[in-house]
Amino acid sequence: MSTQDDDLARRLRARADAEVPAMSVDVAAVVRGGRRRRLARGGAVVAATALAVAGAWSGVRALDAPPGDLQPAGTSTPSPSPADADLRARVDPEAGTITFPMARYDLTAEEWATVGLARSWEMKRCAEAEVGRPIAWETATPGDPPSDRTFGVWDLEEAQTYGYAVPPEGGRAAGAVDPDVPMAVWEACGRTEAVRAMSPELDGSYELADALLQAHELAAASEDSRSAVADWTACLARHGLEPAGGDSGYAVAGATTSRWDRDSVALAVTDVRCKTEVDFVPRMADAEAAAQAPVLMLFRDELEARIAHMRAVVPVAEAYLAAHPEIP
Repeated sequence: MSTQDDDLARRLRARADAEVPAMSVDVAAVVRGGRRRRLARGGAVVAATALAVAGAWSGVRALDAPPGDLQPAGTSTPSPSPADADLRARVDPEAGTITFPMARYDLTAEEWATVGLARSWEMKRCAEAEVGRPIAWETATPGDPPSDRTFGVWDLEEAQTYGYAVPPEGGRAAGAVDPDVPMAVWEACGRTEAVRAMSPELDGSYELADALLQAHELAAASEDSRSAVADWTACLARHGLEPAGGDSGYAVAGATTSRWDRDSVALAVTDVRCKTEVDFVPRMADAEAAAQAPVLMLFRDELEARIAHMRAVVPVAEAYLAAHPEIP
């Protein structure tokens, strides 16, 4: 690690010790962003354009630009500062979501759905004008995203049904459907002013990315995380099992995501029951949140510039949808 990295790590540790309040999760609600599971059943489905699926957005602006350069059209409500915010992790076992403090600097699922739908339709209109013919449109249908597996399998229903395999999400995003439209057309449409005005994506600085990575490493090495892992390991041992270790995440030795057989289900069920017994996921999430919180304080200006830009495009998308009632 470089001297600069060492200095950043020391600052993070000092801020974590001095400024971050004790983290806790409502235990009564725990029997975990993340990201969005059964919430999608009754809510909007994030729509994706063909260009977004290809990962070729050209309107993305880097956050290492001066904050003064991040002045998109429109206004937005200022984001509350981390000092005034609830910086604890929020674990929702029913939804299968884990929401970390960093989520406050991202759009909500509904806001992403609004932006995605408007942008997808404008991409379709642009491409139709370019190729000179109509392009088919698929309406979004809700899916059921699997639980957040940041800390391994922890949803008993999923474990009983799929073991360690990732459940099929189902559903379908709204968007244009036409395999004969050249990618160059989608790319050109993605550069249009109308589409860019509804593009909230922003890259963070390398410094922020490094700080978040170091925060994650600090969380994994923290006493709280080690204690939670030790309790989970002890529970597994009582059942004749042990953690997989290495790069396998928080899974049991012998676990595999490639099959849904009886043995895999049995391992996953025992794993989930042990995690529930020792309150594993909330404890791990709190440790991650505690390490992440000082990063939000150190990079507050950058993050607030980011969310201000992102939220400013939402009313643009809302106005676009209002102007196009023909959108399914």
